[in-house]
Amino acid sequence: MAVNADTRQGVKMGLSSINVGNRLSFILDATVSGANTYAVFRARVAGNIAAAGVYEDNQQAGNVAILRGLDQANKYGILTDANLNGKTTVAQVQALFTAGDPSLPLTYALSLPQ
Repeated sequence: MAVNADTRQGVKMGLSSINVGNRLSFILDATVSGANTYAVFRARVAGNIAAAGVYEDNQQAGNVAILRGLDQANKYGILTDANLNGKTTVAQVQALFTAGDPSLPLTYALSLPQ
């Protein structure tokens, strides 16, 4: 995907969601591995968020920021079935974002949806 001024914010939100989700243990290699479609990947992430229900702040962050950012990345054609097929690690998913915008570091996490 070619990144332009209109899509750059969506790319940042999606990558931020991946990285914050990884830090909160919502998105792990096990979440990615075998999730060959966006629907399966999103359902796994949502399940991990729900499992963290005892930590209300983390659950709210997951439902509001993480899932919305993933949906944004799907909308912009980054987290698509074709792109997720065969991916087994978080690093491979991060690389989907930086392939379109090499100026973003893999660890970028400063642009979560509100």
